[in-house]
Amino acid sequence: MTKTLSERVALFTDKNKNTGKQFLPVFIALKPDIEQALQDGWTVYQVWDTLYDEGKIKCSYQWFRTLVNRHITDDRKQKQHKSSTKTAVTDQEGFRFNSATEKEELI
Repeated sequence: MTKTLSERVALFTDKNKNTGKQFLPVFIALKPDIEQALQDGWTVYQVWDTLYDEGKIKCSYQWFRTLVNRHITDDRKQKQHKSSTKTAVTDQEGFRFNSATEKEELI
C-alpha cells in the first residue's frame, strides 16, 4: 500500500532535519577567506563555484548567498553604521532654535 503525501513528507523531514544548519560551521570556518575574496572583487557566485568545485562547500548557491548576506553583509552594515554615527557638538556658535516661546517676544 502506498503512503499518503503527508506521511511521505513526514518521513522526508525526519530524515533531513536541519539541513541548513549543517552548512553553517563550514561557512564560519571559511568566512575570513570568503570575506577576503569578496573584498578583492570576486562575485559571490565565483566564490561559491570555486569552493563547491573544491568540495569545501556542499550547499546550493542560494543557501550560500543567504549565509553571505546573514554573516558577512550584515557585519559590514553594522560596522559602517557604528563608524558613521556622529556625536552632537554642543559648543557650536550660530543659530540655535529655542522651542519655548517667550511672551516678551510676542508683544
